[in-house]
Amino acid sequence: MTLDLRTGRPVWLLNKPRIPRNQRLKGNIRSTVVVVGGGVSGALVAHRLTEMGIQVTLVEARKIGAGSTAASTAILSYEADVNLGDLIRRIGKRSAVRAYQAGVEAINSLAATIKGLDGSCDFKKRRSLYLASSSKDVSLLRRECQIRQKNDFDVRLVLNRELTKTFSLSAPCAILNEEAAEVNPVKLTLSLVRCARKKGLKVFTDTKVMAYRREGKVSVLTTDGNCTIRARNVIFATGYESQEFLKQKSVRLTSSYAIASKPRMKFPKNYEYPVIWETARPYLYVRSTADRRIVAGGEDVDFVDEDKRDRLLGSKTKILERKIRKMFPHTSWTLGAAWTGTFAESSDGLPYIGPHKDFPGALFALGYGGNGITFAVIASLIIPDLILGLNNSDAKIFRFGRKARRRTAHW
Repeated sequence: MTLDLRTGRPVWLLNKPRIPRNQRLKGNIRSTVVVVGGGVSGALVAHRLTEMGIQVTLVEARKIGAGSTAASTAILSYEADVNLGDLIRRIGKRSAVRAYQAGVEAINSLAATIKGLDGSCDFKKRRSLYLASSSKDVSLLRRECQIRQKNDFDVRLVLNRELTKTFSLSAPCAILNEEAAEVNPVKLTLSLVRCARKKGLKVFTDTKVMAYRREGKVSVLTTDGNCTIRARNVIFATGYESQEFLKQKSVRLTSSYAIASKPRMKFPKNYEYPVIWETARPYLYVRSTADRRIVAGGEDVDFVDEDKRDRLLGSKTKILERKIRKMFPHTSWTLGAAWTGTFAESSDGLPYIGPHKDFPGALFALGYGGNGITFAVIASLIIPDLILGLNNSDAKIFRFGRKARRRTAHW
């Protein structure tokens, strides 16, 4: 059964983006590579492989970009849900620092990729603010800032007076990070697919993969239409639905909620538009859009089922609105959109990329955690090397079966 990944009306769907009219698979085919999943992860991987001259087929159970990609708030950050200091304690300094560095490189890589697409995808480099939700978190942020500075990340601690003057925000302090961005996730996904199709990518929508098997050096996929796809390599970019067949104990499903204002919000003169998140857990995260909306998300709860998740949308919307009015008292907030989606979190806040012992011959690109798009870019950089048999040291950090110490209570 296909999981209902979201409900409500995400802001990215308000202006009727051009979703390609791709056909359903109706016969047996062969391809060098098959990418299963037409969200942003699958689109990034398919686009990069096609750019390399590899024959690629993309198969999606719904429409392109219509699943959890549309529910994303699309904040691009290298900062994992587990802070760097805690991640060092969990997986070691070398791996933790490299995981953060890979996030920085991913944001820059995406910026370069978008320059070659058929539109800007509303991509914008931003600074980010990691706010102390209360005075008790000040010492924690000081330590975290020092750890990042010692490892050459471009951050500094901003105190209350500067926060008020520069950002019109009230908080005890914040870590100011120079490397962040935002994008329209649906526009990005559609643009990647459109451009890859011009270079040979084959796309089939409304085609669900029901079974996978390996026959010698060939992977065989069976669809709900009883068609078979044979390929040398298969990449599963099936996101949170992957838990239906992987059933990883180190991953939990989460219901997250998001809202967006009406466009053309009025901010104070010379106001800078940072990406914002906070130390409280679950945390509030905030960004702006190209048409000057405020988008905010958070209020996460454990996912039980779609009905329970959806019933909470009204009450969670009111809570998020109240938080935004408090954060931006100088603006006149009017609700423009509200939605909820299902996401997954790994125990160490990092994605899973690479082979899985139960699926010989297949690779996975699973951007679990709060930085799904950043992690998707990282996957698109690792997977081509794995297909070509090249060494990629980052693959070890994000592999299945990695060991990590238990997360500390605060994070």
